[in-house]
Amino acid sequence: MNPPGRSPTTRDVAAAAGVSRATVSYALRNHPRIPAATREKIRAVAASLGYKANPLVSSWLAHVRGARP
Repeated sequence: MNPPGRSPTTRDVAAAAGVSRATVSYALRNHPRIPAATREKIRAVAASLGYKANPLVSSWLAHVRGARP
């Protein structure tokens, strides 16, 4: 699915799981809006693809959302 040397993205996880990118984002952040079974499925797909959150992007998004580290 990914070209060699490119890490999987939330878009890749969403396509593989058959859900939206927003659903992937919520599921990976363990949001209660997403049913537990869906969160588990998305986490399994992400793991099988080798998805890892980018810490710089995660930090920036936390800042944008107003979260405290």
